[in-house]
Amino acid sequence: MNETLLYTLPQWFIFAAIFVIVYGWIEDKKPFRIIGALILLFLGIFSVIIIMGDYFSASEYLTPEEILREELDDEIINEIPFEARLYPAYVSFVVVAILALPAAFFDLRNKKIYKWLYVITGLVALFGFFTIVGAINTL
Repeated sequence: MNETLLYTLPQWFIFAAIFVIVYGWIEDKKPFRIIGALILLFLGIFSVIIIMGDYFSASEYLTPEEILREELDDEIINEIPFEARLYPAYVSFVVVAILALPAAFFDLRNKKIYKWLYVITGLVALFGFFTIVGAINTL
């Protein structure tokens, strides 16, 4: 997968989801809030596919001989690959998807706790967003 797609696609997911949720919250339109939660759920599914797809594994950065003999140069130890810097963001996106499910469920059931769940979900999504921004700034 293209390295650019690893950091741009989640950013667009987050922008779209937060915008739609905030719009639905301000205008008191439940379908928009649910759509925002679904966008975050799709972001979590995308993150699971990326994590399970070995995009963050050591085999992408080391040769099999180096892995078997555990030979690491100083250059590899001192410099973390860009994809590895994105890993915490992708883990946070999985957490976002897990939090978006009960938020949407309680929103459908008209329980007031959905507001807090949307806020927490948005904050975790923003954590992932700024993790990506920090990784981009190190390039």
